[in-house]
Amino acid sequence: MKLNRHAIAALALLAAAAALTLAGCDNTYGVFHEIQTEKAQVGTDQFKNATVKALGEDDANYFAVMAKVFYRAKAGGTWTVLPVGTAQDTAYYCAGFAFDSSNAIYVAAADSASATALKGIFTRSSSASGWTRMDSGEFAGKKVDALYYVKDTLFVEAHTDAESGSAYYLYYWTGAAFAGAGLSSLSLPIQGMAYGGSKYFAMTNSVIYASASNNGFSASATSTPGSGEVLCGLASDHSGNVLATTAGGGLYTWNGAAWSSATVKSGIKLGALAEVPKVPAGASYSLLISKHDSTYGYYEYDIGASAPRLGSASDAVFVPTSSNYTTAIYEKPVQAVYYSASMKTILIALAAQGTDGYALYSNAYSTSWGGWTAE
Repeated sequence: MKLNRHAIAALALLAAAAALTLAGCDNTYGVFHEIQTEKAQVGTDQFKNATVKALGEDDANYFAVMAKVFYRAKAGGTWTVLPVGTAQDTAYYCAGFAFDSSNAIYVAAADSASATALKGIFTRSSSASGWTRMDSGEFAGKKVDALYYVKDTLFVEAHTDAESGSAYYLYYWTGAAFAGAGLSSLSLPIQGMAYGGSKYFAMTNSVIYASASNNGFSASATSTPGSGEVLCGLASDHSGNVLATTAGGGLYTWNGAAWSSATVKSGIKLGALAEVPKVPAGASYSLLISKHDSTYGYYEYDIGASAPRLGSASDAVFVPTSSNYTTAIYEKPVQAVYYSASMKTILIALAAQGTDGYALYSNAYSTSWGGWTAE
């Protein structure tokens, strides 16, 4: 059908009106424009289409854990495999990583071929110190799964396999050796530990165990909020409260006496979380909480708020533009978030397989938050 010039003009006016209507309804056009003009980031090859599962720091370096531990100087530089142990081994699989507030780091190194045969649990007290092996046969017949440093104690989770299923065990460092912390033959793995309100907490996806001491856990001594909920993430905040997220969108807070509950986003699976000051050294904080609905990424959530902010929201605290979040974080499951107070920098670890993107980003504060930059 041939249109005359009057019909063509009318259609053009309708299209322009529709475009204005859409632009007035939301900021979709602005977001698309930002994405189109956002400069593609180039990060480190090791982190492309990869997964970073844990983060940390010491006095001089940042650490990012994949199959091995990678590190770079806080002042800048290249990410490199961390040599572990007195032999400066780089042919290992990292079965666990932890760090403390006095600049010590801890690495459980396993055989790189099997990823299970333990080479040793090693520590160094600072970036300038040598390595010391801590274990001496305590994990014979077991596979080390994770390390946790909580308050003043290094914990190790290990398991055994049998036809009837796996059994999980929690150990703690006495100062001379690893010994049982009171949890043994658990049917579910521990997926997080924290300290707050004068108690240590160890969480599976269904139970939170509590102990007043580092070796006093008991399978019968539980402090589990809610009823029948799937627990996902565990952390502590600057006030000494312990926080737990759920697969139903809930957030539980232990204040030293009891658990209280809040709904971050009903029906949305939440996960790893960390507290970050909105302005470094300030008194106002926000939680970054990983989420999984139709997409991934994180929420910004202020305790007591009626609703969270999407990481790309117009009032989001930690990104200068929504496209910075959308192009860097949006489609990737968040594995861990870490805030370095000394460097005023957030690190975020992601699962980036299949995205053609990166698994590690940083966000530094100068006079404002600069946004996510691929490492």
